[in-house]
Amino acid sequence: MTERDPRRRNVRPSLVERRVERITRARSVTVGLALTFVAMAVVGGVVIRFTDPHNFSSVGLGIWWALQTVTTVGYGDVVPTTHAGRVVGGVEMVVGVAFIAFVTAGVTSAVIQRGEAEAQEADRIRDEQNTQRIIDSLTQTGEALTEVNTRLDHIEAKIGASTP
Repeated sequence: MTERDPRRRNVRPSLVERRVERITRARSVTVGLALTFVAMAVVGGVVIRFTDPHNFSSVGLGIWWALQTVTTVGYGDVVPTTHAGRVVGGVEMVVGVAFIAFVTAGVTSAVIQRGEAEAQEADRIRDEQNTQRIIDSLTQTGEALTEVNTRLDHIEAKIGASTP
């Protein structure tokens, strides 16, 4: 485990690690992604409306374009033509791609960590069960040896009593 591993006792997970852990829950993933994409589309739509008003006559049209851009769909029905609009579009594309990559990496990492933790727990339980089986086997063997020794002592006592 690394120094930044949240499973260590005295190390508190970072903000990003806590957010990723929160997002990895099934319901949170869908809601978190949807809300993030909508928020990015709204912000991008408002910004593009004011930076390229000629091509984006309304905030709604800007949001439509930003949603296409941030999700990397990009229909091409509306595109910025001004330099400022293209800068906003570039930022929107980079943020969209980076966000998708970040979420994918975070979710994958959390799922792998969870799987490893579950595998370690299964191994621990299996080891405990194997240890218990060995202890039980040794206990039975010890009891059997005690019984054999008792019988031998009894036989030796009979043999010793019958010999002159």
